[in-house]
Amino acid sequence: MSGTKYRVFLSSVQKELEPERLALFSLLTTDPTLKEHVEPVLFEKLPPPSRPTRKPYLTTLKTCHIYVLMLDREYAQKGVTQSATHEEYNSARSMGIPALAMVKGRHDTGRDPRTQEFFKQIKKDGFTYKRFIDRIDLKKEVGTWLLHVLKEEHGIVPEPGQEESAEDTIEAASAFEASQQDDLILRDLDLQAARELHAKLSGRSAQSMTMAKMASIFRVRGLLWRDGETGKLQPTAAGIVFLGKDPWLKYAQCQVLADAYRDIRVTSKPKAQTKFSGPIPRVIDALLEFAHRHTEHPTRVVGINNIELDEYPRRAVREALVNAFAHRDYEDASRKIRLEIFRDRLVVSSPGYPPKPLTLAKLRRGNYDSCRRNPVIAECLASLDMMEQRGTGFERIRVAMQDHGLDMHKLDKRDGYFKVILPGPDGDFDRLRSPTDVQGLIPPSVEAQLNDRQKQIMVQVQTEGSISSGWCRKTFGVAYQTVYRDLTGLVSAGLLEQTGAGRSTKYIIGVAHD
Repeated sequence: MSGTKYRVFLSSVQKELEPERLALFSLLTTDPTLKEHVEPVLFEKLPPPSRPTRKPYLTTLKTCHIYVLMLDREYAQKGVTQSATHEEYNSARSMGIPALAMVKGRHDTGRDPRTQEFFKQIKKDGFTYKRFIDRIDLKKEVGTWLLHVLKEEHGIVPEPGQEESAEDTIEAASAFEASQQDDLILRDLDLQAARELHAKLSGRSAQSMTMAKMASIFRVRGLLWRDGETGKLQPTAAGIVFLGKDPWLKYAQCQVLADAYRDIRVTSKPKAQTKFSGPIPRVIDALLEFAHRHTEHPTRVVGINNIELDEYPRRAVREALVNAFAHRDYEDASRKIRLEIFRDRLVVSSPGYPPKPLTLAKLRRGNYDSCRRNPVIAECLASLDMMEQRGTGFERIRVAMQDHGLDMHKLDKRDGYFKVILPGPDGDFDRLRSPTDVQGLIPPSVEAQLNDRQKQIMVQVQTEGSISSGWCRKTFGVAYQTVYRDLTGLVSAGLLEQTGAGRSTKYIIGVAHD
């Protein structure tokens, strides 16, 4: 089995325990230790078999290596002697694979009598079973048991500290994401944002897909749930926060505040103040645009390139914002994410202190394992390539700040907020380093092939945005054929692009360098 993931069959009455099934699916696909070694199997999410079989769920179970059963109150429709779940249990027992039964509730009052008989059989058979109250209990018990099975059955031993870290991750995971509100509907979600996420998750275009057609993958990801009584699909809290048109209407803490000041402290007359609410990816883009508008952008000539610098490296600002959305405490309804721009620094404040076992000291030293408070939201951000899942975010901020010529970022916690502070140049723009990956930057190897007139032409285009052959003839005092050779040479090299015709002909930065 070296290099192969062990398949974990998740068994239960589907509609009754759908939120719990999705919670376990999320755990097994996001926990750093478990997702490396196991693969969750939800039968209803599998494609139909190529050849119909009488009981396909039993055929699927036979391909699995570990069995997890969840029981609550329901058993099956009236008149059914043995439920599909009961059949799955009997099959797993005959296979002799590691099995765990999770029973919801502290007592058995109100259960279907057939469920109570089923539970008695499990105890009589000597199977491992545990009780749970909510999804936090469920994830912690199942996660700990799976780590034990991997160690005892398959000889997989986590590296020192990794097992404890995994258990802490399970315990710290927020219950907010999976919470359900009966008054939320699919129309509360932003269709275009949902299509973009679905395209990333599925690897195919979703441009014309309806929300109903995208529901299956969003249910697996914990963004939707199905009401067991009405059968209606509805967003979870995570679905509203990540894809909602206006999450603030339901969760006031999801409004994001952005402020810009001329001073080094909060004043009564800020340069700008804005509030944002919407799908998380859209809000992050809007905050980056706010930061761009309200920070300085000095220009610098590098060779023949006239480039615009950013006061703060965009990579560092983006990383700090993504971290805030992925790891904030959403259950704190009294605080909101804040972006503050001062004369000498930029600050991103996220409600809630780092979840255990993380500490400021560990985060500052960089010797910590990834620990996510909100695994559903973090997984969606990772699917959109907006974050890594390896605990390297602050290291990327450090590198971006260093490459930009600025001091290292600072971390702080104060008044219920975790703060990422990016020290700025405070007016000393000479210390900023020219980026090496700026679009439009002409490499020295290409510059060396240009004559002096072509170099001046490129400086003029980068400064003014466009150029004409008339300007070249007047500036250089040369014949039309000479100007024509200079301009067509720059076009052939991909440095310029010709637009318009006749007297309206202009030359702008080429598409390969814009």
